[in-house]
Amino acid sequence: MRTGDLIFTQIGSSANAISSVTEGFRGARVNHVGVVVENSFGKYVLEAYYPEVRLTNIATHIRRSRDHRSNPRYMIGRLKSSHQDLIPDAIVYGLEQRNIPYDHLYLTGESALYCSELIVDMFKHANGGTEFFTEQPMSFRDIETGEVHDQWISYYEYFGMPVPENEPGSNPGDISKDARLHIYDVVGDISGYQP
Repeated sequence: MRTGDLIFTQIGSSANAISSVTEGFRGARVNHVGVVVENSFGKYVLEAYYPEVRLTNIATHIRRSRDHRSNPRYMIGRLKSSHQDLIPDAIVYGLEQRNIPYDHLYLTGESALYCSELIVDMFKHANGGTEFFTEQPMSFRDIETGEVHDQWISYYEYFGMPVPENEPGSNPGDISKDARLHIYDVVGDISGYQP
């Protein structure tokens, strides 16, 4: 792993609310994404993870993705060479977002950020303000049933709002499928992944 690589993990089971409604590279049910940052102290992951945007030691980050047998589950992606020049500016911008609160509503905006939104914003900034990883209409529908997932209905009811179906947004699965990203390592048994 090196600075600028994206690390996609599966936290919890495939029944996780995010994993249930998104599919990533080769069907992988990844539900979190961060970017690797290496400095003189070691390797870290720059991520939006409750309660804020922060740097997390790589070992701690990977430990969160363990399955029921305590084996880690993650994928590593690297931008293709023609886009590597975006990485330095993206990292600088991302580091400036540290301590911004985590966006538990998963809505686009600058006052709070969720994991894939941080990545989208970082590379948009580095790309001169033009989206690089594009936002799509969000879907909270279960991949298996096609119905809005019960967990999402309850989740947004708690905040007194409807599920923001089709609002613009992003998710780790969609980013992992971007053709400008080369997934070069898949570790562990990620739900849904087809080698």
